[in-house]
Amino acid sequence: MPKRYAVHVCCFSVGLDDLPRRKQRIATEVLRVLHEHGRFSVFEATANDVIARTMDDVIRRKLVEVDNSPGYPWSNVKLTAAGLALIGETP
Repeated sequence: MPKRYAVHVCCFSVGLDDLPRRKQRIATEVLRVLHEHGRFSVFEATANDVIARTMDDVIRRKLVEVDNSPGYPWSNVKLTAAGLALIGETP
């Protein structure tokens, strides 16, 4: 009888790491992904220096509210009125 194997694939991404690096530098591009998915993982938010700097910037500028209650590595995120205005959405 052949052996059977089970595979479990974990994906800790909602799309930030799918953005090209040039778009990872642009707060509006990152905010659109965050707005669409409402969460991010620490792995994709720190995958490289470019996205890490942009995430630090949008948090520092209070363009998002971050909720870490889902537990590591996930954080829920909600755009603030300033963040929504930046991407052309209404609160």
